[in-house]
Amino acid sequence: MPIRRFALATFVLIALVLPGHAEDKAETPDAPQESPWKEFHFTERGFVASFPVAEKPKAASTPVAGQNPLLQHTYQANLARDTVYSIVVFEYPEGRAPNPPRPDYFIKVVEAYAKGSDTKVRKKASRTFDGRPGYEAVAEDGRGKRNHLIDLVANGDRIYMIVSAGPKGHSRSGDAERFRDGFRLLGGPPPPQDSKPDSE
Repeated sequence: MPIRRFALATFVLIALVLPGHAEDKAETPDAPQESPWKEFHFTERGFVASFPVAEKPKAASTPVAGQNPLLQHTYQANLARDTVYSIVVFEYPEGRAPNPPRPDYFIKVVEAYAKGSDTKVRKKASRTFDGRPGYEAVAEDGRGKRNHLIDLVANGDRIYMIVSAGPKGHSRSGDAERFRDGFRLLGGPPPPQDSKPDSE
């Protein structure tokens, strides 16, 4: 079942998003660092994205355990000790992806993400990307120290998850929005006819 597959795949993502989540270090803030933002084309996976790194992130591609032939391709950049930018592409065999997803599809994915990352969903709303159905949510840990901005969009046989996570207030930061807004789809089937313009 697609929802079950995606939920399981989301748990694989959790280990990649915040490698330092389980341990808290001293609260001394990291020194500010200037990070270059560059746009990269990932034509083999159907998207364009901007990352705050000089070199193009390489894909870590793995089959999702127990869900063959579903594949997970992860592109990630780590900044400082607690800020991560990650795009995960879940690639289904042709014609097997939920497209367009059912209304509750993304809700269940976000709930699975929150459970796997030990966070609580604070905000959630439907969103479109290039006219295609998607979803956006904000999650944070119980102490409010780590903040996640999560976006999802379906396009053809792929589901994209755009996640950035960082210190308190990260989801409202200019860098989090820049990462989200720098994501664009390349190709794919025409958007559904009843899609609305991109959400603000």
